[in-house]
Amino acid sequence: MERKTVYRVLLVIVIILAVIFTLGVIGVVPFVWSEYITVFMVILFFVLRFSKGAQSS
Repeated sequence: MERKTVYRVLLVIVIILAVIFTLGVIGVVPFVWSEYITVFMVILFFVLRFSKGAQSS
């Protein structure tokens, strides 16, 4: 897949997860979901950061 397409798909996923995260903080869904989403976002950040750094080298 093209990089631009991957980033668009990731954007949709991140927006959906941000909404679920907010609902977890409010208390509509179990808060543990928000914790899992936070861990996923941090891992995603590092993967994207290191993959971009590896490609520019």
